[in-house]
Amino acid sequence: MITVAGVGPGGKEYLTEKVAFIVQKADIVAGWNHALKVIEGVIQGEKIQFTSHEKEEETIAYLAQEARKGKKCIICTVGDPNFSDYQLLEKTRKYDEIEIVPGISSVQVAASLAQVSLEHTYFITFHKSGSIEGEKEELLEGIQKGKNLILLPRPYDFMPQDIANFLIEHGVDASLKVTIFENLTFKDERKIKTTIGELGGKFSDLSIIVIKASK
Repeated sequence: MITVAGVGPGGKEYLTEKVAFIVQKADIVAGWNHALKVIEGVIQGEKIQFTSHEKEEETIAYLAQEARKGKKCIICTVGDPNFSDYQLLEKTRKYDEIEIVPGISSVQVAASLAQVSLEHTYFITFHKSGSIEGEKEELLEGIQKGKNLILLPRPYDFMPQDIANFLIEHGVDASLKVTIFENLTFKDERKIKTTIGELGGKFSDLSIIVIKASK
């Protein structure tokens, strides 16, 4: 069995004790750089960094092989695996059974800072490989229905500026207010309140967009 665990949004104080414990006890720990940096002082076993989706797939196959030998293998993800790692979970299930250990998601942090309830919010992630046309349709539908929206952009081809341009091109009023949270829980965390018509500049790949429901 392979464990997939969320290490939180980035700030080390958001790493749960349970995840820290299983990482410390693991024989092999794998993940993308952002996730591994959060737990760099906790890892005691072998560490493998994903550098591409091909490397990710190769590593998952290796972890499954080692897990069958009795080794404790864990894949760490930023935030919580259930929020934006469906493709990784499905990929891992092809090779072995999985255990999911939740973490704190930056989506939860953004919702708290923006004071929007997740039960009354459309959460749409573009943070995936492949087509995002269905997600774009969901976004337009959410705007038309006047819903709260929390959006995870896709590095680097559907970032906040791209999303703003997409909405304007599809007839959304340029005065629509948005809040962008960047690098949540890190020292360089920032919050930008603007409109889609005025939104500009570059953002890190750790960005979240919140659009509050129209009243």
